[in-house]
Amino acid sequence: MAVYRFRVTFEDNEEVYREIDIKSTQNFEDFHNVIVQSIGFDNLHDSSFYISDDYYRKGDEITLRPISDDEKELRALKKMPLKRQMNKCKMAALIDDPHQKFVYVYDLKTGWTFLVELLKIVPDDAKVNYPKCVKSIGESPKQYKANNLAAPAADEDDFDEEEEPHADDEAYASAHSEDETALLEGEEGEEEVAEEEETAEEDDFGASEFDDSDHFSEGKEDY
Repeated sequence: MAVYRFRVTFEDNEEVYREIDIKSTQNFEDFHNVIVQSIGFDNLHDSSFYISDDYYRKGDEITLRPISDDEKELRALKKMPLKRQMNKCKMAALIDDPHQKFVYVYDLKTGWTFLVELLKIVPDDAKVNYPKCVKSIGESPKQYKANNLAAPAADEDDFDEEEEPHADDEAYASAHSEDETALLEGEEGEEEVAEEEETAEEDDFGASEFDDSDHFSEGKEDY
């Protein structure tokens, strides 16, 4: 009985690959299961094999999930080739070339893609459980990538109300730099000093008038 040895390579990294032996009488679902196991991914997602040419251009599809009757009818109406189902398709049925190639896609939403090539036919070993990963080169990437990173927590000191500039002041709202803000603060400080000086002058003037009136009253009594 023939045993096929395939090399399964990550499309994005040719230095990470697995070599897998599988019997010609086993099916593509067996092949799918051993690939997922050998790369350390879970087996929770849909996947497909595609017959390909030497340039890994996708041809007919061999799918993991059963094909619905509606899809069968639609493909028949459009004269499209029917998809094969993995558990009903033996390996030998689709090996037409000594270096037969397939494209394997795991998790169709994420699109993990592997290039599969038949390396050679090896003798059957009665002591071996097939399919089997016989060589593992390189570390597989993590299946799930962290996309949601928590935003850094804001420092409470940054929101000290006492140090916060005048939020209701339109001039502060329109200031776009620290220099502009400092300038506005300087102008406000000058205005406050001017107001204080003006108030002091008024107070001095009022006091002097009061003193003059007192002297006038005293002079009148003397007269």
